[in-house]
Amino acid sequence: MVTANRKDPRLPHAIAPGAALGIWTPSAPAPALFPRRFGRAVDALRFEGFPVVFADSARGNVGIGADYPAALATDLHKLLTDERVGAVLCTTGGYTSSAVLAHIDWALVREAAKPIIGYSDITSVLWAVLSQSELISFHGPMLISEWGEWGGPWSYTLDSFRRALSPGPVSATLAEPDRWTDETLWWDKEDTRRRTTQTGGWRCLIPGKAQGWLLPGCAATAAHLFGTPYLPDVEGALLCLEFADMGPDQVWAHLVQWADSGRLDRVSGLVVGRHSGPRAAAGGSRDFDAVVRDVVGNRGFPVLADVDFGHTEPMVTLPVGGRALLDATARRLTLLEPATSPITSPLIRRTP
Repeated sequence: MVTANRKDPRLPHAIAPGAALGIWTPSAPAPALFPRRFGRAVDALRFEGFPVVFADSARGNVGIGADYPAALATDLHKLLTDERVGAVLCTTGGYTSSAVLAHIDWALVREAAKPIIGYSDITSVLWAVLSQSELISFHGPMLISEWGEWGGPWSYTLDSFRRALSPGPVSATLAEPDRWTDETLWWDKEDTRRRTTQTGGWRCLIPGKAQGWLLPGCAATAAHLFGTPYLPDVEGALLCLEFADMGPDQVWAHLVQWADSGRLDRVSGLVVGRHSGPRAAAGGSRDFDAVVRDVVGNRGFPVLADVDFGHTEPMVTLPVGGRALLDATARRLTLLEPATSPITSPLIRRTP
């Protein structure tokens, strides 16, 4: 078994009872574009016992984003210093979160130590929180995409979200969901029913065990950080990459970037997210496994595939920077320590 050590990042504070979720839109202006789903998502948060505080431009739209990058950073700073806010929840993904990074006060992020939650394009923010503030953040459900699901968030998604942000047991083995979906129902047009699901569990591609720290994210967004100060040092990481709406040729290109940069030689293991909207390569191949095995080669680390942490539903919440044990042979991923600092009261729960 490969074991890796690194300096432990700071733990954010767990969400205290009565604390609100601060709603931040650093990427696409989805609240303005999809008002019906946005309203449904806010209602779902409140139903589950989470008050909300909106950033000034959370519902804005200046053409590309909810506001300009400097203003979006100011939005974050206000949420972090607002005593009502216990955590910051991003509304949705997109393509432009990386433009906000240069305007963020990373010392304030570290000092406030509030959980920041999102995925997809928010990968750039989460990884920068780790590299610049040495603080754990959370690769997990976002307001419109998960909380806005017809009928509310999936129970697996909600349970994992609560568990990840609670100062719970030291060790917790993550369970795979019974069913999953990547069906597309266009927001505010077709999302008037629960999406159709299918079966299929996590799979071992390359057997073995490895202990390390979790670095989950969207591969396409992570690529934006190469050559910048925001890409974390990956030494000893359990690299968790998900590939949305791609073919094997595109997955190959992303993995080769990791290999050619030398970073794939420094990770302890690889977790591949379940593919959402998989496509055939230009030449017709749909063999994603062959691509992964070919690029990983004889590096000797384990690879677990089809793990539910990306653009499929339901999804697991993973702490970015949290220590974990990957057992690809047994198809298990175990969190080895809490990802939030202890508090005397439990995470907010809905009153029956």
